[in-house]
Amino acid sequence: METIHSQPRPFFLTSSLGRVFCIYHAPVGDVKPWGNVLVIPAFNEEMNRCRSMVTIQAQALAQQGLGTLVIDLYGTGESDGEYVDARWDVWLEDIQRATDWLDGQPGGCVALLGIRLGFPLAVSALENDKTPRALVAWQPVIDGKTYFTQFMRMKIAANMDRTDIPKETSSSMRAQLASGNSIEIAGYEIHPELGMALDNLKLADLLPPETSKIAWLEKAGGTENLLSPASAKLLETWQLAGKATDAMLFDGPAFWALHDRFLAPDLVTKTSEWFQQLRPGK
Repeated sequence: METIHSQPRPFFLTSSLGRVFCIYHAPVGDVKPWGNVLVIPAFNEEMNRCRSMVTIQAQALAQQGLGTLVIDLYGTGESDGEYVDARWDVWLEDIQRATDWLDGQPGGCVALLGIRLGFPLAVSALENDKTPRALVAWQPVIDGKTYFTQFMRMKIAANMDRTDIPKETSSSMRAQLASGNSIEIAGYEIHPELGMALDNLKLADLLPPETSKIAWLEKAGGTENLLSPASAKLLETWQLAGKATDAMLFDGPAFWALHDRFLAPDLVTKTSEWFQQLRPGK
């Protein structure tokens, strides 16, 4: 039998600052729709590198009776605003509006899938949410300051051989942010409020709701194929706090970091299989 593909439906949600672009992949096939997933994207260029994987995952979930909403947070992608307008709290508002919209669809919003920086955003968004929703992490960012420093190094490396401008360091860029000035990195202008939010971000300081089941998917690495020490430590803390956490390693390229289009089918398969346990009656 020929596979029926979900026809993506683009539309805009209205936020307090402007329009937020979304694409909805509705459930298809013979499976009765039973819920929806909100995808919270990665940061900056990682978001674009992940789009193909997100589409493939959304199509796979559509076959299982799950709708998927993919959102461009305010100031990114096709949404209104410029990147310099982006703020952590504005993004949290976008997520709330998106979950509200999905709650109006058959089965409601059953899970948030956060990619890279999108996962800490997802956990933050559910801090005061009383509705049971699962959390799915794709290669999540654990320490915002480390992650932001790595992003800054892109600019440092790009300007290394230039003699017409002053040399910049991560410290000098942080000083600019601390003085209230935005900084530009790889074409993205980052507001001081967003920069400070990234610097202060520690996933260990965030605790998922008691009702949230958690799937943690991380790229297999090294000869022993173990979780990174930071991931293992964090998940142990969550498990000791009573969080239902499933950690899985996937095989495939680090597609979020590669310029060309690369896919990780094993990640899609493991994510889809994990969602099956959420179906009512399982």
